[in-house]
Amino acid sequence: MSNKNLVLTLAGSDPSAGAGLQADLRVMHSLGCYGMGIVTALTAQSTEGVSQVWPLSREQVEAQGDKLLSDITPSAVKVGMLADADVAAGVLALLQRYPLRNIVVDTILLSSSGKALYDSANYAGLLAVMRCATVVTPNLPEAQRLLDTDITDAGLLARNLSELCDGVSVLLTGGHGASGSAVIDTLYDSDSGSVTFITHPRCVTLNTHGTGCVLSSALACYLAQGQPLAIAAQMASVFVSEALRQGASFTLGHGCGPAFFG
Repeated sequence: MSNKNLVLTLAGSDPSAGAGLQADLRVMHSLGCYGMGIVTALTAQSTEGVSQVWPLSREQVEAQGDKLLSDITPSAVKVGMLADADVAAGVLALLQRYPLRNIVVDTILLSSSGKALYDSANYAGLLAVMRCATVVTPNLPEAQRLLDTDITDAGLLARNLSELCDGVSVLLTGGHGASGSAVIDTLYDSDSGSVTFITHPRCVTLNTHGTGCVLSSALACYLAQGQPLAIAAQMASVFVSEALRQGASFTLGHGCGPAFFG
């Protein structure tokens, strides 16, 4: 297998596999990549929500990464749930210690059910990890929270977040935006300084668990396979849209099913 198919995720564990590390690995496999995983946190969750979060220690995170990355070099990395500042420090150390590229950071702050997934009022650790990224993938509320603003202009939010993170690119997802027949994702490409709007049909479905995880994992896979950022972002957006459409009629559990059934 070519190294362009090796993708690493650093993420929390979701026993229901709708989000987190398990969902990331399912996406990577479906897109022809070999997915590897470093666990950042354990959770008690199901389709009905997250009830508890147990972050791993910095030592545990770094030990996993050092053992793996001294042996295998992935061509793309997805960073998901960091849980707290200690985990963020461990992930940051790994990103700085090894020659990693195509780094996608999903800025996970809250679960869909409202459970805090980054246990800190101070986002300094998360922002430090984001500054190591090639591209970050917040939704609208996450971008507003990180910038401490109520601005709703997606292009301006993406540019401001890029500036806050020392010039990384930003794919701002639009699923949390205004209702309507279409969802508009916004890509700010920091290399060109351009803003691109990616539009796809809105799917009315309860199966939205892990949407951000699916998008960021797909984006990492397409970057690993050599796609330029603008094309990779478009392909990832389409992948999520199709996953929601194809999985709308499936039922898993008693709550919100996975955004991607596979």
